[in-house]
Amino acid sequence: MKTVLIILLFLSTAAHAQNAATYISRGNEYYLQLQFELAESQYRLALDKQPNNAEAGYNLANALMQQKKYKAAIEMYEDVTGSDNLNLRAAAFYNAGVSYSKQKDLPNSIEAYKSALRINPNDKEARENLQKALSELKQQQQQENKQNKGGGGMDQKQADQKLKELQQKEKELQQKMQQGQAKGQGGGKDW
Repeated sequence: MKTVLIILLFLSTAAHAQNAATYISRGNEYYLQLQFELAESQYRLALDKQPNNAEAGYNLANALMQQKKYKAAIEMYEDVTGSDNLNLRAAAFYNAGVSYSKQKDLPNSIEAYKSALRINPNDKEARENLQKALSELKQQQQQENKQNKGGGGMDQKQADQKLKELQQKEKELQQKMQQGQAKGQGGGKDW
């Protein structure tokens, strides 16, 4: 009786795993046809059958990214980064970096690309995207620095000094005009 029970348990587990693989396969077909919402639903069904299936999680994250659901995609990629499959982990970090870049979250993008490169130092695309993200972050920081300096390169103290100088010149000009009007009252027009 125990043997029959073990066999039934084994068959039930195999059928359970086979269903997940079937859903992944269907999801892949939809993905290749650019039907990302249908692919997403198939990958979710696979994860319902096997919650720790890294391939289904990775594929779901890709389908979400294609739909511009970057935050949800990043969450799925983060689940996959704990996988034993190094290639899948490196790809998950790389795609998380892409998703962060699409959201203009450059610091997290940079960290994701670095993580991908730690796993696969020969990944040329990860290296190029890392350089691109670092360059964009540097430009962004330079732009913020310019804005913080008031755009003209002056700090607050320099701006106050310049304002005082302009006020002094305006005061002197008004005094000259008043003196000229006083002289002009007694002598008529000066032309």
